[in-house]
Amino acid sequence: MSTERQKEEESHIRQKDTIKAWAERRDIPEENIDFYEDIAISGQSENRDDYNDLMDTYPEYDAIVVRELSRFGRDLGTIVTDVDEITNSDTEFVSTTEQFDTSSAMGSAMLGVIAVMNQLTSDLARERAERMHERRKEQGLPVGRKRKLDDKAMEDVYKWREMGMSYSQITALVSEMHGVDVDRSTIYRYCDKAGVEPEAET
Repeated sequence: MSTERQKEEESHIRQKDTIKAWAERRDIPEENIDFYEDIAISGQSENRDDYNDLMDTYPEYDAIVVRELSRFGRDLGTIVTDVDEITNSDTEFVSTTEQFDTSSAMGSAMLGVIAVMNQLTSDLARERAERMHERRKEQGLPVGRKRKLDDKAMEDVYKWREMGMSYSQITALVSEMHGVDVDRSTIYRYCDKAGVEPEAET
């Protein structure tokens, strides 16, 4: 929940009741449910402790369930990235309001639609960047966007991920060791693009 007013109106309790009802219809005992709550904190904030804990522990669960997608996050790019991360594991993602359940064909299709829209947004942004690049090149101005992390920081990110650290832990270490503030979805994107995963135990 993002506001103090929602807290006062006990929106979090109604959300929990909705999730309990969803679980009851599927004969899931309440003792098998863990709740992650960030109360009166914006969905766009990077300082959602329970959200970060959830994204570090989701592989332990059969499903991540929210009352509605807007309760999971406000930024479409981050939502798609994190839902994609979850569903690429053995964990399903469910929104009870939108009836968004990646274990079903319709749910998977809805995820695909969101991914397509996100890709369209990304493609349009890239086209704008390319036009800007050409204009700056013609004007003799510097082109290109500086990467958030330098080579040493990227080397540490990959090393920490291979050691088995979570994306949230790496995000905190990057801030502490390199003085750079990035969000966990950025760290996930870098590692995913480079194919870096924790080394298997032998």
